[in-house]
Amino acid sequence: MAIANPTILIMMTTYNGEEFLIQQIESICQQSYSNWQLVVRDDGSSDQTLAILNAYAEKDARIQVVQNQTDYHGAYPNFWGLVAYCKQLKAYDYYMFADQDDVWDKDKLEVYMNFCSDKGLNEPLLVYGDMRIIDGDGQVTSNSLEANLGIAYTNAISTFFAHKVHGCNSFFNRCLFELALPLSPEEPEAKYVSHDNYYTKFAALLGQVYYLPRPMMSYRRYGTNVTSQHAYDFKLKRILKRLTALEELAKDHALTYRQTRATLERMKLLPLADGQMKLLKTVETILDRGGIYAIKQISKHHIDWGKRVKNVSRSLVLCLGMYKKYMT
Repeated sequence: MAIANPTILIMMTTYNGEEFLIQQIESICQQSYSNWQLVVRDDGSSDQTLAILNAYAEKDARIQVVQNQTDYHGAYPNFWGLVAYCKQLKAYDYYMFADQDDVWDKDKLEVYMNFCSDKGLNEPLLVYGDMRIIDGDGQVTSNSLEANLGIAYTNAISTFFAHKVHGCNSFFNRCLFELALPLSPEEPEAKYVSHDNYYTKFAALLGQVYYLPRPMMSYRRYGTNVTSQHAYDFKLKRILKRLTALEELAKDHALTYRQTRATLERMKLLPLADGQMKLLKTVETILDRGGIYAIKQISKHHIDWGKRVKNVSRSLVLCLGMYKKYMT
């Protein structure tokens, strides 16, 4: 049964984001669906970020600004602190994350709402979509992240090996927000566990993950933002270049698998069904053993990282087991 006028809580963190922040907040304020609240947690900005936020909060009661006054700073700890704050608020029907420098399509909330209207709130659900990529000048550098990387959802086990979901373009329900045990900013894991793929793993294990094959926002990649070092094309030439530096490739994958291990330990605190525990054990065993065993399991469980060249390179890293020494 559809929910009448569902409520949405948007969670955004900021840090020295004055250059693009107005564009992002305007794109949220101009959404065709209007029953939302925006909570922004600033991480000690030294530019005009707070002044911009406070000005918007004064003229729009849907916007609330809080400041990180703890000793735990950085992109991930700040997001986990925001989650902790939002846990204390009233329950909303749906939740979203937002970055400070993107631009949302006007109908982003409406599209997600329409898709979820017949899904209900009783089972964990997360949905995400495609994105176009823009640079610091707002120029489109790619019309589809799916076309570049292959971010479409395949199966639950793949979420523990491939981080395809970007929090800035995900939408999830109250059931997932309440069941996914959050990290505390004080915990060591909060420094390296990304909130977006953490929630995706919980949704995949406990409920449903859906992918919508249409861009719903402009994802800004430029010189100083958190993920600017990530490449958003995987042409064969680039893969071959990276394979000549396998140690660096192994370090990248070790970080992904460290996040997976931290998530697995948190999941074990929940009352899980036999099938769910079996999936977690399968993931753990693949990471522990690597080698030919991992290759066989990749085939058996159809573990997918996206584009073919990505699958080849990541399978090689698992087979060689080079990531293991960087896991601690």
